[in-house]
Amino acid sequence: MILPHHQRKAIGGAALIAAAWLGVLLVVAAVFDGKAVAAGWLIGYAFWAQILVGSLTLLMIHRLTGGRWGDLATPVIAPAAAALPLLIILAIPLFIAIPALYPWWHHPVAIKPDVLSYYLNTPAFVGRTLLALVGWTVLAILLPRNAGPRGRLLAALGLVFHAVVINSVSIDWYLSLEAPFTSSSFGASVAISSLVAALAWTAVLAPAPAGDPAIGDLGALLLATVLGITYIDFMAVLVIWYGDLPREEIWFVARDSLPWSALAAAAFILVSLLPTLALLLSRVRNARTPLRAVGLCILAGLACYDAYLIAPPTGALALLSGLIAIVGISLGYCGILLSGLTELIASREPADVR
Repeated sequence: MILPHHQRKAIGGAALIAAAWLGVLLVVAAVFDGKAVAAGWLIGYAFWAQILVGSLTLLMIHRLTGGRWGDLATPVIAPAAAALPLLIILAIPLFIAIPALYPWWHHPVAIKPDVLSYYLNTPAFVGRTLLALVGWTVLAILLPRNAGPRGRLLAALGLVFHAVVINSVSIDWYLSLEAPFTSSSFGASVAISSLVAALAWTAVLAPAPAGDPAIGDLGALLLATVLGITYIDFMAVLVIWYGDLPREEIWFVARDSLPWSALAAAAFILVSLLPTLALLLSRVRNARTPLRAVGLCILAGLACYDAYLIAPPTGALALLSGLIAIVGISLGYCGILLSGLTELIASREPADVR
């Protein structure tokens, strides 16, 4: 059921007010434990960045490949991609929290001097993040306004840009929390996770009549990306275990206790195990209601995964602030969506992209 415009505006306004109150709650909590609140904000920020950036990536892929799945997904992923400017605003608290969140700001002895001088420092961190966010935003604005060969060229160049910046952003946001831990596959893991998040978001919200064959295409894509993230993460753990390097193993040792081990188990079950078993069944892949349940399961698992990656250095209190951040950003996004603020971008999709 489509709500009247005035009701959409009213609900959107209420959602924005609720999001603002949750933001105030986090600011007050930061007075007492700024580090935990900063980590919680990063959890919420990273979770939603996966959905929005993944949506833009899917739009660029569909522009190059076509397919029925894109026709089904566009009403969901186009507004999500159009909301990418929101990430620039939401990055401001992250920049303010750098001294509280990232150890390289206080303890440079753990980092090689040349790395600290040229890479892990506040101006470079902020610059790389803004480059990625502004680049993604520009792509989200230009892509709907360029059709035909020019639009396909833009999508191809955009995917190249995305492949470069997602690697640096993943190192900055996640891995530098516990430098000098490194993982050469982590950028690929974050890139695939964003596709999983966007497809799960589409599975939950995409309108589709019963029997629409595009539902099966969406289910198959979701299964492929779930298998992809499972493989990438398993191989990373296997290589680190086989290499037996103390500086790599300590990262896992720090998470070998409650609640972190429980979060790891929940992430594996909700993102990999249950969705794979479910999506192997054609009656799940091709049916609207079961696919929506799988999408919700995956989104919950990705939230657990982000918390597992980010929260351990700061403590369990970061989980509570992370939950508040996820809910607050969700309300803010829904408020913006219902208020129609993304329609200027999302509604201008050229007719020949199908």
